[in-house]
Amino acid sequence: MVVCEEDWRDSGSGSGGLGGTGHGLLRYYLLYLLSAKDRYGYEMMTLIRERTRGAWSVSSGALYPLLKRMERDGLVVSGVRDGKKFYSITERGRESLAAARERLARILENWEDYAQLLEDFVGKEQVASLVLSGYRRQFQVLMEIIESGQPPSDIVLLVSEELESQLRRLRSIEALQR
Repeated sequence: MVVCEEDWRDSGSGSGGLGGTGHGLLRYYLLYLLSAKDRYGYEMMTLIRERTRGAWSVSSGALYPLLKRMERDGLVVSGVRDGKKFYSITERGRESLAAARERLARILENWEDYAQLLEDFVGKEQVASLVLSGYRRQFQVLMEIIESGQPPSDIVLLVSEELESQLRRLRSIEALQR
């Protein structure tokens, strides 16, 4: 399944505080949440609010119509358990999520190419804050892995490669600021 440009656009209400995030990102984040396990709608709203520390609060008026469209499009199916409606991802939903992840990965791989556009649009300070926030989160995850005991060698290699990649990105950002 091909992910088209319009899949990423804001498709109306439901941006929930991130202004412009809208249903494009919400659709894929719901698929991501459902890829781990079946979930109830309220559970997904709560997870999104918690994981964004309240920055993105999806209303039921945005969530349930989107889930209904996703079900109509064959991305999810619903059922009833303990008197409550739950949702599951379909194979088509998994394919859509995989395609969206690939597209986002390509964008992030070329992030240095977009850095100047972001800087022009929101300013150096905002870009620097975003980058530092991402690094902080990566280092938190790294510390959790290290503190968990003896991390598996493949995890150490993966983290090492990621840190080297981040160092290259940081150097390219510094070059842009000169």
